Amino acid sequence: MARTEQDRGVASTFLALSAWFFTAVAGLLMLTQAFSWNGNNRLASLQALTPYVIAGLIPVCIIALWLGRERLAATGSVIGLSGLLLALPFAFPPSQPAPAEDAVGVRAAAVNLLFSNPSVDQVANDLLDRDLDVVVFIEYTPDHEQVLKNHSLVERFPYRLDYNDPKARGMALWSRYPIVNPHRRGATSFGVNVNIEGPDGELRVMGVHPPTPVWNFDEWLDALDLIGDRALNNGPPTLIIGDLNASYWNPSFRELLDRGFVDAHLAVGNRLGRSWPTDEFGPPFTQIDHALLGHGLVATAIEDFDVAGSDHRGFVVSVVPAR
Repeated sequence: MARTEQDRGVASTFLALSAWFFTAVAGLLMLTQAFSWNGNNRLASLQALTPYVIAGLIPVCIIALWLGRERLAATGSVIGLSGLLLALPFAFPPSQPAPAEDAVGVRAAAVNLLFSNPSVDQVANDLLDRDLDVVVFIEYTPDHEQVLKNHSLVERFPYRLDYNDPKARGMALWSRYPIVNPHRRGATSFGVNVNIEGPDGELRVMGVHPPTPVWNFDEWLDALDLIGDRALNNGPPTLIIGDLNASYWNPSFRELLDRGFVDAHLAVGNRLGRSWPTDEFGPPFTQIDHALLGHGLVATAIEDFDVAGSDHRGFVVSVVPAR
C-alpha cells in the first residue's frame, strides 16, 4: 500500500511539473504576442501554433484542479484568457464599408501551385468551373506555364503577365479585363503589382509571395513592410492576394492589418480556415494564404478549395468598391 501511494505521489508530481512547463511555454508565447515581438524564424513558426497552445491549456487547467494545484489552474486560466482576447476578431469580424450599389464586382483566385506540382492540368480543369475574373498563380514554373497555356483555361484570360521560375519565385496574373500597366513588376521580387480596368473602374491587384520566415526571416519581415508601403500609396481600390507565409498569429501580419487593411477571411469567410500544409498526413493547421483589402475595397464572399498536387488550399474572393 505504501508503495502504491508513493507511486501516485511521483505520478502527481510529474503531472504537475509537466503542466507547469507547458504553462510556462504558453505564457512566454503570449508575452511575445502582447509585445508584438517577431523574434526569429523559430519563434515565427511557434507563433503560428498559438491557438493550439492556448487550447492545450484547457486540459492543463483540468489536471491542475484534479491535483488540487489552484495556483497552476489560475495561471493557466489567465494565460488562456489572454489568448481569447487576442482571438476576438474571429468572433467579432472587422467592419467594412458598405459596398457600392449595382457594382458588378470581381472574382479573384489565389492558387499556390507548388513548384513541383505534376497535376496542373487538373488545377486548370477545376478553375474552368469557378467563373473567375482574375487568377494569381504562385510558384509558377516554366513547366506550369507550358501546361496552362496549352489548356482551354487560357482562352478565358486574354490579359496575362507570366514571370516563371524553376523553383518557388515564379508568379503569373491572368485577367479577363485589361491590365493598365503591364510592365509594372512587384511589391517584392516575389510578386506582381498591376492595375486592372474592371467593370467598376480600376482595381489594383498585388499578387504577393514573400519568402518563408523559416529560411529568410529578415527578408520576410522586410517584404511584409514593403507590401504595406506599396499598397498604401495613393491609388484605386486595392486587393493584396496570395501566399504571405504569415498567419494571423504572427505579430508582423497583425501589424500589416493595423496599417488599414481588412483580411477577407476574417471579414466574410471561414475564420477558422487553414490553408497549409495539405500534403501531410494530417489536415492543414494554419492560414497563410490571404486576401487583404484597402483603399475602399469590400469583400462580399470568400471560398476555399483544394488545389490538386499542391501543398496549399486555394481561395476565391469576391470584391466590389465601397459606396
